[in-house]
Amino acid sequence: MLTAEQYGILGLVTITMLVGVAIAKAGLADGVIRFYQECGQSSELLTEFASTVLTRGVVFAAATTTVYLIVFPSLGKMLGIHEKYFFCFMIMAGYLFIRPLNIIVMYFLRVNDRTILLNAIYLIERALTVALGLFLLLYLIHDLHGYFLGVICTEVIIAIILYQWFFRKYTIDLRKTSKHLNVKLLRFGGPLLFSELTYLFMTYADRYLIMVFFNEGVLGLYSVGYNLAMYIGNIIMFSLSYAIVPIYVEIYEREGKEKTEEFLKKVLHYFIMAIIPMFFGYWAVSKELVITLATEKYAEAAAFSPLILGGIFIYALSSILNASLYLQKRTSIMLLIMICAVGMNISMNYFLMPRYGVFGGAFAVVCTSSLVVLLTAVVSSKFIVARAERVQIIYYLILSLGMFLAVDFIHFQNVSAILITKLGVGSLICCLGILYREKELLKQIKERISKNNG
Repeated sequence: MLTAEQYGILGLVTITMLVGVAIAKAGLADGVIRFYQECGQSSELLTEFASTVLTRGVVFAAATTTVYLIVFPSLGKMLGIHEKYFFCFMIMAGYLFIRPLNIIVMYFLRVNDRTILLNAIYLIERALTVALGLFLLLYLIHDLHGYFLGVICTEVIIAIILYQWFFRKYTIDLRKTSKHLNVKLLRFGGPLLFSELTYLFMTYADRYLIMVFFNEGVLGLYSVGYNLAMYIGNIIMFSLSYAIVPIYVEIYEREGKEKTEEFLKKVLHYFIMAIIPMFFGYWAVSKELVITLATEKYAEAAAFSPLILGGIFIYALSSILNASLYLQKRTSIMLLIMICAVGMNISMNYFLMPRYGVFGGAFAVVCTSSLVVLLTAVVSSKFIVARAERVQIIYYLILSLGMFLAVDFIHFQNVSAILITKLGVGSLICCLGILYREKELLKQIKERISKNNG
């Protein structure tokens, strides 16, 4: 529906908001997970905790939004963004204020194990964003900023749902906000804030450099290849980050280091089982997938998109490997690792992009992700170790490569038919290969089927 130029701006606005929201949260969301158990031992402590977190969240969100409105006009001119797109960036200040507060409440849902409600909210948010955004863009406003108005309206609706739950669950008393707790949250969340910012710079600095070296059209092509890989990668990333952190924190506090290592080893086992076939599978269908979802005008994105997915999967390993640093509250070390990665990423993009274009950006993703995982593994292994089995890695590499070669022979005239057939054949090969090796998983499936039938 959009030109490559418009899609490039859409991606740039989204990235800018990700950075702004990270600053506005100031590491507070992670503080909710880390300190909730300590502060939830009585209703009085819980009131103090909720009041402090919410008050601080409002202050940081308001301050960040104000700075953004002042700074962006100059930043936009420096990046060479056309002035006709400035309004798209400016109206998103409303999103920048609401979104961080919504995320904080979502983390309260996480620590209360309200997984179904949380997933329902994510689903509603995604659906409404697309529906309202496209409705305003195509039928009412007929300009790109209409999409962003739909995004803001969605956040308002999500805020209403979230805060209805939040105020039923918690009592907010501004008089009980705690300076001591505020300091604890800042000390814990500050390094995590900078870690998140460095992750965002590592992931998205290439978009701003593309604007410097090329134009909105090239940015649109790169964004399609990157975003499609990122959507697939996030299936794994979010599953890990949202699920395992509260679990291994609880296991460590209740059962100690040994049980935590057992849990992380099992997570790593299933993680490898998933990502290797997914990478080869995406490589096999990337061209058909890009053409089906984004039309022929973005077909070139299929050439470099699998590289980006590989980098995303490599980086996802750090969610498991940095458990040691997280549990020991060594967030400053996590920050130093990310700073090294950002420096490497920006340097590689700066030198590779003018010579190799979007392929230079994709290659930089793989290299910087590998650096993060390597440094994290070396540092964290001093306390908690989570090692993968070499035999398992070799097995899934052989299985996935065999699947890739098998589906590569599939050719029809219809692109959609090729895509569906490749997905079906590839999935069947991988599932059979996984079930052949993973006896425990096969046993669990059989037990679940027997239980349902019974």
